[in-house]
Parts: sequence; C-alpha cells; structure tokens
Amino acid sequence: MSFKTQTRSIVTASLLASAVALTFQTQQARAEYPEKPVEVIVAWGAGGATDLVTRAVQPAFAKSLGADIVIKNIAGAAGTIGTAQAARAKPDGYTVLFTPTGPLTTQPHLRKIPYDIDSFEPVGRIAITQVVMMAPKSSKYKTLQDVIDGAKANPGQLKFGSSGVGTLPHIAILALDKAAGIESKHIPYKGSSNAVKALLGGEVDLFSEQAQVIPKYDLNPIVSWSPERLPEYPNTPTMIESGIDFSMANWSGVFVPKGTPKAVIDKLAAALQESLKDPGVIEAMDKLKVIIDPMGIEAFGKFARGDYDRNRELLSSAGLLKKD
Repeated sequence: MSFKTQTRSIVTASLLASAVALTFQTQQARAEYPEKPVEVIVAWGAGGATDLVTRAVQPAFAKSLGADIVIKNIAGAAGTIGTAQAARAKPDGYTVLFTPTGPLTTQPHLRKIPYDIDSFEPVGRIAITQVVMMAPKSSKYKTLQDVIDGAKANPGQLKFGSSGVGTLPHIAILALDKAAGIESKHIPYKGSSNAVKALLGGEVDLFSEQAQVIPKYDLNPIVSWSPERLPEYPNTPTMIESGIDFSMANWSGVFVPKGTPKAVIDKLAAALQESLKDPGVIEAMDKLKVIIDPMGIEAFGKFARGDYDRNRELLSSAGLLKKD
C-alpha cells in the first residue's frame, strides 16, 4: 500500500469514526431528553380556560415525561404575545405551547404577527369544548329557524355578540351567515363575560360560546355546533340536524417550535397521550366540563391545518383578512 493510499485510508477512517461518534452522541442526547424542567407557555392569564386545562394535565404529563413542568402565563393580544414567544424559543423540546384554536388558526389571518401555523410542529390534541348558540330564556328566538327567519326579515339587525374579533364565537357568526345566506350584526366585546352581560342586558340577541356558560347564567340553548347532540342537552339539535352542514368546537392542543427533533416530539407526544388516561386528569377535566379527545401528531397536524384554512376562507369572505 502506498503512503498516499494509506494516508487516505486513515483520514477516511477518522472521518467515519467522527461521524459515528457524533451520531451516537446526538442519539444519546435525544434519548436522555428531558434532562431539565420543561417550560409550558400558556398565552392567557392564570385561571382562564386554557390555563385550567393545562394545570389539570400538568401533574400526569410531568410524571409521564419524567421531568418537572413549569407553566408560564404570558397573556395579551388574543394569545398572540405568548404564542410569538413560544415560536421564537429554541427548538429543543424545553419550550412547549399549550393553546386553544384561536392564536394559531385565526389570528395569523387578522393581523401582522411574527409567527404562523408553520412556525410550529404539532404534538397532539388534548381536548375539545363544544360550542352552543344561546339566548336568554325570555328571548323570542327559540330555534335556529327563528334566528334565520328573524335575520331575513330584518337584514343586518339581528345582533350577535362575541368575545372579540376573530374569536371562535365570531367565526361561528361568519359561518352561519354564509351557510344560511343571512346578514347579521356582529358586536365584539372584551371577553366572554362581557358578551354574556350584554346578552342578559339585551344589547345583543344571541351568543355562541362554550356549553358550560349556559347553566352558569341560566340561558337557553338553541342549537349546538357539535357533530352530535350533547349529553347534557339531549333536546338541543345540532347545526347539521338543522340543515347547516357545519360543525366546530374549541380545542386545546400542544405544539413545539419548528425544527424540534422528531425524537423529542415523539417523546412529548407519547407522554401527553399517556397523561390523558390518568384518572386524576379525567376527573379534573370532567369538573371543567371539557371533553378529553386525544389526537396524535399527524392527525392533529392535519386537523389544525384544516381549521386554519377554513377560518381564512370565512374571514376572507367577511373582508377581515389582514392587509399585506
């Protein structure tokens, strides 16, 4: 063997050994994940719906993952401030976003923000909360047909309240207007509690919100946006049953920044799914009137993308898309 050939062989072997060592170190690092506490960003204030769901899952999720879970509440701008911080985080699995639908599937269409749905990788869905159209028990609107007839008789006069522009209650209004061929008047408020007060005070006629609002304020459920009738309201028909081929629900799910290693995402996803079977989590979610409805990485990614595309279409038809 010549000196040049021998040198080349030594160099090749050295490079190969380095590559193997690097691969082993990388795999070892991922296998050891997590080595420190994992920060979970909740882009809403403590005590809110998303925060309560996150804290219900936290103990079992930490146990399944094998690491402490530290919740960080970063509220403001309809969830976009905290979500933007999660998008900027290092994609190493130590920053995780727990979020409802709005910040990822609606807000990117409404305003210029430093992230989009493609800034994240899906980990899994946690739960859904069904949405119901409601009115005071004294209201003349008892059925969906009453609502549609009233809107057609007085275009632009039927007043729907919402918890803000681009929120799920607002999307519900846009969906009904488009599907039923009606024109209603949207009146946004700062949060659901203010919208419910406006409903009770007669400032608005109708409001679509999470079902647990109904007993709290003694309201009348008119029609459900869920695919099937709700067990707690068996006499309340769904939109689909009423001739409107549309369903929606508020969901909560988990995402990580784009570029997070697949091995890490897989560990997070497995721990999340395991935690949702925990008796303590099931009991806590039942008290919150939230339906545990797990969905894995791929299915949840497609599901969230579907909501993102649908909401863009609805907001576009209403002339609400952000200006480029």
